[in-house]
Amino acid sequence: MASESRRNLLPTAWLAGTACLSGMAGFCLAGDNLWWIFFAICALFCATALMRITSRINKRMRYVVEATLSGDFSYQFPTSNVSKDEREINETLNRIVEHFERLTHEASQNEVFLGRLINLTDIGLAMADANGDIRLHNDAALRLLERQALTNLCQIPEQAYAGLDIRKSNVTVNDRSFTLLTISDLSRRIQAVEVESWEKLTRVLTHEIMNSLTPIQSIAETMGGKTTTQEASEAFETISSSSRGLMQFVRNFREFSHLPEPKMKAIYVKPLLESCVRMAESYAKDKDTCITLLCFPPNLMVYTDESQLSRVLLNIMKNAIEANPSRISVEADEKADESVEIRIANNGEPIDDETAKHIFTPFFTTREGGSGIGLSLSRRIVTHLGGTLSLKTRPLTCFSVRI
Repeated sequence: MASESRRNLLPTAWLAGTACLSGMAGFCLAGDNLWWIFFAICALFCATALMRITSRINKRMRYVVEATLSGDFSYQFPTSNVSKDEREINETLNRIVEHFERLTHEASQNEVFLGRLINLTDIGLAMADANGDIRLHNDAALRLLERQALTNLCQIPEQAYAGLDIRKSNVTVNDRSFTLLTISDLSRRIQAVEVESWEKLTRVLTHEIMNSLTPIQSIAETMGGKTTTQEASEAFETISSSSRGLMQFVRNFREFSHLPEPKMKAIYVKPLLESCVRMAESYAKDKDTCITLLCFPPNLMVYTDESQLSRVLLNIMKNAIEANPSRISVEADEKADESVEIRIANNGEPIDDETAKHIFTPFFTTREGGSGIGLSLSRRIVTHLGGTLSLKTRPLTCFSVRI
């Protein structure tokens, strides 16, 4: 730009130099004071013209800078009906404006891309200034903290909270202090580790128990048919029936440790829930229980195994019915991270805190005759589908499936 300006000023400078040389030559030849006056007038004219040109260029440059700082790139300097020198200057300034506009647009696009990239992560991110005001956060932070908005650090717990790992670090950028926060969901990882541990245990126990029980049951049944005394026959029958009961227990055990590979596909959530509710209502026909369903949006979709998810939801609804509630609500919606959450709540017998701690432990049950397989198997299925199954006991008993 500087070389362009210098080039455009050369004709004017040449005129000024020519006038000065003419004046000096005239003075030397004639020696008359009139030449001094003429020389002064020419010099004044050239200086005035040069100052006007410089002033116009300075004004335009200031306008370019101020407009660029305010983000206004809608203007163009005229390139027609002007002198050649002015047209060249204006074309140069227009190219500068176009360059600034391109740089600003690229920076804006990069900012949008970075924002979308940050929102895709499952880890919550937030940044606060020295006053504790939140300047930046992603959608995962809102979801994990279960908040509609984040405006201040006081909204974020100081330490691990409700299955969340919260970490803070201080940084300084351009002499300004900021606090960076990362919020991680530990529940998914914890559930995956728990399920993997139970799978290993069930495989070992199933193999060992089945190998031991099979011959015992076979021998008891054979000897029971051959014995001639009533006492011995009853004893062998007791052994045989006990073995059959234990074998059934082991079959349940095996069911927990062997799941078919999920057949994943996109399905509509509402028809699936309607089908589950109809089946649950058939279980509750002898009870005064009202089951309500709310799915928003109505065309909500999820990518999962329809059969396995249906099995989980129906099992949770059956458990809710056994709590003798007057009302069961089934709700489904889409979260900020595009996951789908299905909540099944009931106002029946509440679950105490101690029971809630072990509710997903295999073979743990508080019901007489219960196997303790249902909820632990349900969590395992949901984990294999890439989701989580959790329980909240306040204010109502509510099981939440998130996929």
